Amino acid sequence: MPQNSRLSKLFDTVTNALPTSGPILIIRATDNPLYHTLDPKLFHCIQSFKPSFDELQRAGLSAFENLPENATSAIVELTRSKPENLANIAKAYAALQNEATLYIDGAKTDGIDSILKAVKKLTAIDGSFAKAHGKTIWLVKNQDNNPFQDWLSLADCTKNKDGFWTVPGIFSADAIDPASAMLCDNITVPLKGKGADLGAGWGYLSHHALQTYPDITEINLFEAEQISLNCAQKNITDARAQYHWQDIQTMPATATYDFIIMNAPFHVSRKADPSIGCDFIAKAAKLLNPKGRLWMVANKQLPYEASLDAHFNTWSYSAQSTQFKIIHARRPK
Repeated sequence: MPQNSRLSKLFDTVTNALPTSGPILIIRATDNPLYHTLDPKLFHCIQSFKPSFDELQRAGLSAFENLPENATSAIVELTRSKPENLANIAKAYAALQNEATLYIDGAKTDGIDSILKAVKKLTAIDGSFAKAHGKTIWLVKNQDNNPFQDWLSLADCTKNKDGFWTVPGIFSADAIDPASAMLCDNITVPLKGKGADLGAGWGYLSHHALQTYPDITEINLFEAEQISLNCAQKNITDARAQYHWQDIQTMPATATYDFIIMNAPFHVSRKADPSIGCDFIAKAAKLLNPKGRLWMVANKQLPYEASLDAHFNTWSYSAQSTQFKIIHARRPK
């Protein structure tokens, strides 16, 4: 994951500086060069995406679930979700002590210009710094009332139109993903025994499988985004489900499962990266027992066939549409 040097450049070129006492709150923290310039114990990082969380741990930074009280400064690193970004800004402001500075940093592709406009409508900003296709803006907390109070609930967990608990910003938050629905409709051999759902999201595939196949003894949901996994735990009440906050690409694997279902991600940023899906296929082959089966859905254009050839002795298309392909793979190599 490329490191963003914009924050480091900001503190090299303007008079504002991070305090030398903590806690310095960083919401959606990534391993940034700036954070290596101070004692890592000063930072109170919030990060629910496991690959980024692991990156912070390797850098000696500690990640927490809860916000600190009286933060001496705060940085909000933007994500691709505007509701989440606005809610994070409101939470960061509330956590600051008076006269502390809030920094908001993001790329243009993450909507920093839109965020800047929204912030300016509610309060004055103290500065803006543009670099590397993005901006950092900052403002000083100078009032007890939170000008962003109405944003606090924008990223709350609510039911979507299909009746499932989701949070804005996670995959397919508004409704059941049509690719996942197509996969569920085209599993031609009943699922049974012990299974896994790789990249489980908010749990639709596992929810459907547990409702449909009584011979499933256990299903393990593996998901890198803790927020999605929390939603899955609200959506699935079946005791056969087990939940794991894991980076699927790096987690260890033993041949344990009778079946795997998955709608593998194919990007982290906006740019498609088919290598992620290929890694999921390779990991699925290692997780399945010799007679295990993989059922997966993918966008039609994604080039997964060579990876399937490399990791399975037998595979075929269970169904295809103009958009998606359903793949049934057996006998992992």
